[in-house]
Amino acid sequence: MFTVDRLADPAFFEENRLPAHSDHVSFADAMEMAEGVSSLRRSLDGIWSFHYARNLAARPQGFEQPDYDVSGWETIRVPAHWQMEGHGVPQYTNLTYPWDGHEVVHPGEVPQRDNPVGSYVKDFILPQGWDNAILSLQGVESAVAVYMNGQYVGYSEDSFTPSDFDLTPYLKEGTNRLALQVFRFSSGSWIEDQDFWRFSGIFREVMLYTKPAVHLDDLRVTAEPIHDYQDGKLHLDMKWNSGEAHKVAIELYDAETGDCLLAEEQQVEGLSSSFEAELKGVKLWSAEEPNLYRAVISVEDAEGHLLEVIPQNIGFREFRMDGTIMKLNGKRIVFKGTNRHE
Repeated sequence: MFTVDRLADPAFFEENRLPAHSDHVSFADAMEMAEGVSSLRRSLDGIWSFHYARNLAARPQGFEQPDYDVSGWETIRVPAHWQMEGHGVPQYTNLTYPWDGHEVVHPGEVPQRDNPVGSYVKDFILPQGWDNAILSLQGVESAVAVYMNGQYVGYSEDSFTPSDFDLTPYLKEGTNRLALQVFRFSSGSWIEDQDFWRFSGIFREVMLYTKPAVHLDDLRVTAEPIHDYQDGKLHLDMKWNSGEAHKVAIELYDAETGDCLLAEEQQVEGLSSSFEAELKGVKLWSAEEPNLYRAVISVEDAEGHLLEVIPQNIGFREFRMDGTIMKLNGKRIVFKGTNRHE
């Protein structure tokens, strides 16, 4: 169970957070995939009820309960940094911690006098036909406690990594209340310290998604050149949410021409499976020539009912060190880019 005294504990950085997974998007069918809009996902971005407190002691108590009256609260855009929405100011610091000069804080502690807390509330109705729902927070700085219909769901730090939570046990018919409490400083603030601008709040998308009876939880793609960079080997590792028997169809298309290069089917039982194929004369990916292929993975249950369709862009490339020289596809890399703090 989450209590604010655990914010300072470096061994407590998540609770009930689902394992990290690939960021592929599932669609109910090929038509949805073509339109780019999935009925298996719903964004909760927009206007949320919001309360800002300067420190832990001033945060609202019981705000997560469905009968808590938030009508007097202000509203805030999600996603947004709360410093850009009128609460506090952006802070840049390099060598020092952001609380230095404001409050004496020792390792193993977090600021108490000046540690703002943002409480967010969003009411929603579960989409028709959904019997399960996963919450995905794409970015929250620096720590968040999650509540659903008054029940504690879980906790997460690691601001720049998506955090998923299973809301299914806490759902009810009609209106559901999602409540998030976001803390500016946590134990994670000690190791997320870099020379960049400091912000707080829900700064990336908040999304719900649902899983069909058999769902591709995690996809790992390895696409490497072989035969002196003339051909390619494709390897897929797939993890499933269910061990039920199902069929997987795998197609690969040239993203530029639309030509179908392979079409295979597999019967799968168990929580994991893999697929491998070799392709002649593949076009390699590089920054200068970003040649892509598009895989389409279709999943059917044992009775042949389509459950989901997953598209995945794929580039064949090889990175290796040749002594002290970095090479891509056998050629020395010339870097052209921008430094982005993540």
